[in-house]
Amino acid sequence: MFGKVIAILLGLGIMATALLATRQKRYEVAAKISRTHWRLIEQQRDLMRCRADVASKVRPDAIRLALDSMKMQWRPIPHRLDAPAPPTQPRLATKPGVKDADAAQVEFGG
Repeated sequence: MFGKVIAILLGLGIMATALLATRQKRYEVAAKISRTHWRLIEQQRDLMRCRADVASKVRPDAIRLALDSMKMQWRPIPHRLDAPAPPTQPRLATKPGVKDADAAQVEFGG
């Protein structure tokens, strides 16, 4: 009987120790996630500060002066290189064999 009680107490002690170890690991992981999230927020703030510094120091008139001082032929960069071509006149789906000239003209807008 005494041996069974000792075995039960020993088993409960081992389970309690395992539970405490698991709980401690969970707290450590939560703290690590929190620290990583805080670092991420700080890096985003630093990035925004750097962008604001660049935006405040790079002004169109300063860029024009720098380009003029280089005595080179410069061409502007298009606004968007990946922009799709503007759409043509919208068309309705028609039966096969109907030409565009025969189809009704479609207008959108208000």
